[in-house]
Amino acid sequence: MLGRILLTAGGLLVVALFAALLAPFFVDWTDFRVEFEQRASRILGKKVVVHGDVDARILPFPSVTLHDVRVGQDRDGQPQLHAARFSMDMELAPFLSGEARIFDMRLEEPKARVRILPDGTLDWMRGSRADIPLRTVVIEGVNITNGSIDIIDEQSGQTRQLANLNADLSAASLAGPWRGEGYGSLDGEEAAFTLATGEGDAANRTMPLRLRILPDAVPAAIELDGHLVLAEDRPAYNGRFATNALEEEDESEPVQAPPPGPRLKGSFELTNERIRIPDYRLEVGPLNNPYVVTGEATLDTGEAPEFLLTADGQQIDVNRLGEGERAKTGRDAAASAQRRIQAVIDVAAQIPIPQVPGRASFSLPAVVANDTTVRDIRIDVRPAGTGWTVDSFAATFPGRTQVEAKGALTLADDVSFVGDMLVASNQPSGLAAWLSGSVDPAIRQLKTAGFSATVNLTQELQRFANLELAVGPASLRGSIERHAPAEAGPSLTVELAGNEIDLDAMRALGSLITGNDAGEDVLDHSIGASLKAERFTAFGVGARDVETVFTLSEGELALERLTVGDLAGASMEAQGQLQGSLLDYSGSGSMTMRVGEAAGFIAMLHNRLPKHPILDRLAENSRWFDDTRLAADIRVGGETAGLSATITGTSNGSAVNAELALPTVFNLTGSREGSLSVQLENDQTAVLLGQLGLDPLPLGDDGPARVSLDLRQEGDQLSVAKLSFSTDRTQFHGEGEVELSSSAFGTGQGRLTLRSEDVEPYLLMTGIGIPQFGTGLPTTMSTEISISADNVRLDKLAGEFGGNRVASDTLTLDRSSSVTMLSGDLAVDSLDLAWLAEAVYGPVQEPETGQLWEKPFSMPIFGTSEARLKVRAAMFRPGMMGDIRDFSATIEHRNGGIAIEDAAGTWQGGKIGGRLAINNGEGTGIFQTRFTVEDADLAALVWDGQDGPIATGRFSALVAAESTGNTPADLLDALNGSGEITIATLTINRLDPEALPPFLEEVDKLEGEVTEERIRPLAEQFVRRGQATFREVVIPFTITDGEARAQNVTADAGNSRVSGEVRVDLLEQALHGELAIAYEPGDEGLAGGEPMVRWLYSGDLENPSIEFDVAPLTNFLSLRAFERERRRVEMLQASVLEKQRLRREVALYRFLEAERQAARERAEAEERARREEEERQRAEAAARAERERAEAAAREAEARRAEEAPPALTVPPVQELIAPGGAPLEPPVFQSLPGVEQ
Repeated sequence: MLGRILLTAGGLLVVALFAALLAPFFVDWTDFRVEFEQRASRILGKKVVVHGDVDARILPFPSVTLHDVRVGQDRDGQPQLHAARFSMDMELAPFLSGEARIFDMRLEEPKARVRILPDGTLDWMRGSRADIPLRTVVIEGVNITNGSIDIIDEQSGQTRQLANLNADLSAASLAGPWRGEGYGSLDGEEAAFTLATGEGDAANRTMPLRLRILPDAVPAAIELDGHLVLAEDRPAYNGRFATNALEEEDESEPVQAPPPGPRLKGSFELTNERIRIPDYRLEVGPLNNPYVVTGEATLDTGEAPEFLLTADGQQIDVNRLGEGERAKTGRDAAASAQRRIQAVIDVAAQIPIPQVPGRASFSLPAVVANDTTVRDIRIDVRPAGTGWTVDSFAATFPGRTQVEAKGALTLADDVSFVGDMLVASNQPSGLAAWLSGSVDPAIRQLKTAGFSATVNLTQELQRFANLELAVGPASLRGSIERHAPAEAGPSLTVELAGNEIDLDAMRALGSLITGNDAGEDVLDHSIGASLKAERFTAFGVGARDVETVFTLSEGELALERLTVGDLAGASMEAQGQLQGSLLDYSGSGSMTMRVGEAAGFIAMLHNRLPKHPILDRLAENSRWFDDTRLAADIRVGGETAGLSATITGTSNGSAVNAELALPTVFNLTGSREGSLSVQLENDQTAVLLGQLGLDPLPLGDDGPARVSLDLRQEGDQLSVAKLSFSTDRTQFHGEGEVELSSSAFGTGQGRLTLRSEDVEPYLLMTGIGIPQFGTGLPTTMSTEISISADNVRLDKLAGEFGGNRVASDTLTLDRSSSVTMLSGDLAVDSLDLAWLAEAVYGPVQEPETGQLWEKPFSMPIFGTSEARLKVRAAMFRPGMMGDIRDFSATIEHRNGGIAIEDAAGTWQGGKIGGRLAINNGEGTGIFQTRFTVEDADLAALVWDGQDGPIATGRFSALVAAESTGNTPADLLDALNGSGEITIATLTINRLDPEALPPFLEEVDKLEGEVTEERIRPLAEQFVRRGQATFREVVIPFTITDGEARAQNVTADAGNSRVSGEVRVDLLEQALHGELAIAYEPGDEGLAGGEPMVRWLYSGDLENPSIEFDVAPLTNFLSLRAFERERRRVEMLQASVLEKQRLRREVALYRFLEAERQAARERAEAEERARREEEERQRAEAAARAERERAEAAAREAEARRAEEAPPALTVPPVQELIAPGGAPLEPPVFQSLPGVEQ
């Protein structure tokens, strides 16, 4: 509204300004008033009338003064805006550029009437639309003196008056922004104010406005910041407000800073018909921790009057109200629900009870006292004589616990409450921490807990009828009644049925109420219970479909029935009775149990019973106890001391018969005594092995089996144990003393015997792999065994495995290390390197062909287990080139690899020693070896000829090799190494080093061409009839990529030299080599020929093909024969050549003479031709000279005749003029031109 009035005043000054400036030039001063009124009415959209004088001037600056100006007309005939005097001064220079800059404007005694129509619109909005040039007018100063605004509200019938308005304003333009300050009174309430606006938005009809109001009556500052909005001609002012108390200043100096005053802030919506505060926040007290009240307020004076005020207070801290910021909260660790309820009752009893009708209502957001915080407190009560009728009680206690109640509360004499009660906690752990100072683990797992019931609570009787109990996900219905008369013992009757009973949680919640162990408190009562639940949880174990009825009174327990539909996968039924005490007891009972899948039930036992290795093994082997049906007859006391049970039934197909006796189970001071006898029979061997604690695979079987186990414990001695296992083909028996306690279970000593026609099925079932598996392994064995916490020791081991006798003085299996470690000594009849290699690499040879396997290495059979054994073997089979006898070595297995160290033995009549290592690094095989041979027999290693070994001698060798590969074939194919063989005296049979002379004599007798076919039988006859002996021969060799190679091996025998080389493919067992003997030819030696023969070997190493090569020898013989023929031919050739030379000289002489004669004839012919040409040229010259003399004479005669003739006087004809000299003109010739024809 203020903006509208300012725009109207601005419109007036625009009209006045332009009229004052332009009137002197274009308007008659006598008509100025009429012209001003017309222009102002058109610009403002309302009729403007000037009743007073009009003064205007241009110099020294434009100035206009209007008296008694009236704008518009209200329905009662009064003007909507009236100003007693309106004047303004402006600058001339900006106006000439199109801008009106007013540096001083004065509005004296302006009075505006604003009428709000019944529909909420302003009468100012009615009529024609204003057309004010807002952007081009700048107002540097506006002074309003003694103004007033009457607001007439026809909706409410009220009239508000803003009077004594004095203000100083300025604006960058009429559209804003405006700034100003002033003073006035609204309905008699005086206040100073400042204002600031933004630039108005004509399209959206909004203008930002900030007001700061300082009322005289209240020491406070009110700040409003929002937008003036004109929507559908209805004005509104919306935004945020803040109110702060102001401290009054005086001359005294304060001792300490005064406390801060109240602070109020929020949002507001102001229209002509309502004041709406959607939200506010009142802060009282310290700035860092004030007491806060929030809410909303509405004052509606429109068609539907309404008043609304809501206030939500912050929590009340009783301690801080008493002691300020120094106050602290505490916790009563010994509190319980009973004590806290009693404390509340004590406080309530001190409140006087009015004796007149009425109602008391309380609503508090929170109350904090010591360690207790109670929130959302709502109480509606009516007095009722000695107590209160509680219409409604609701509060939220710690642990997000909602408590609701209604009924009759009696406080005088005996305190009681009869009515309905609901307690619901959404954080039971928080409630427990508040009540007791600690949280039971059973409560910590609960997300919710609570109950609702019709209650009757007195000192002696606590009855909960129509009880609905919720403990976590459990929901139970029934009743609970506790009666504790002073003259008798307490009794407890419980009838509950529902989806779940959590005994642990209920015991913990009960302890919160009493402050003591609820379990111990319950046992002090006579109990009668009927419980039925879909799920029953006790001691951390859950069961389903549980129903039981029992009584406990005066030391006698009667279990009428107990049915468990599902206890970790097992169903049970039990009944019985027990009476007496630990000193005198008797009872009996029966129980049946059925288990489908035993894993869950055994896991429950494993988790709930004390730790024991037997339970660990049962949990791991639970699948072998599936489909179990057991029945037990239990006897306690009476004629039978302690406890005894007979158990029969089946388990996974095994027939079960067991007898258990615990005569001292109830004797708290006696020694341990007991016995257990179990017999099991099953058609499947693997099932019995699994039930004995092994972990058999579903592979292999040895037919029906029987197990018998007897244990007897007397005092603190080790238990006497006997275990027998037998099938038709296998018998195992063990007996000894064994410890059964959990700390040293299984330790002891005894003797084991085993006899089996084939033990491989058991190795297969237990997952124990050995090399060369599948051929059968008959076994007999006996040993003494000693088991301690650190190791298992086998003494005096003797037996036979697969026909191979085995013996050991001591074998020790270390149990203390993280991996299995075996150490000791071992003596065997035979040890195979292929068996050891298969333990590391997996299968090494193809079963069908015996060739090396080309498939990738498998994982080591013995895994990460370790062993270090001193081994003795009557025979060690390396797999090629013969066996080693009297073998001894230290064999070590580590990380899947095997190392043979300090190996020694007898081989081929000599000695052999060294080391060998084979490893498998994640599928990559590694092979390393180094060994030496001394004084071995060569004859045993070479081929046999017609008369025995092809070579004899004694040799020594040094070999080193290594390889890596991914398959056995790759491993051999990638072998690399080197070595050297030294033969002391080498004899090669059927090799004659002196065979050349007699052989040449025999060759000379041959006639015809020398060919290999003719020479080979003759050479073989002479070369193979002798023997060659060599002194020390050294053969170095290398192994590269699986190929052994020896090159350039030479040795001399007499005048002959023997040389050779060989290549052996170790993977293919293929040989490529040659042996050559070169004879000394003596005088028969020829360049390019050598008398040498070779034996070429190729093919299989065991039986290679041999080729006798005489090509070098044949070449030598051919050169020898050629040399003889060459000498004879050379003599014949010399004679023929001489005759040919003489014939060539005669022919040459004849040829030269003929050439000379031809040259002479050519010279003579040329001379004749030259002479004839010279003669012809002389004749032609004489004829030409004669002709020239005749022509000269003719010309002289013609000249003389011309000189002698007279001159002519007639005019020459035209022709002569054209042709001087009288010569007629020749007619033109055109035929030669293009296009002209003759």
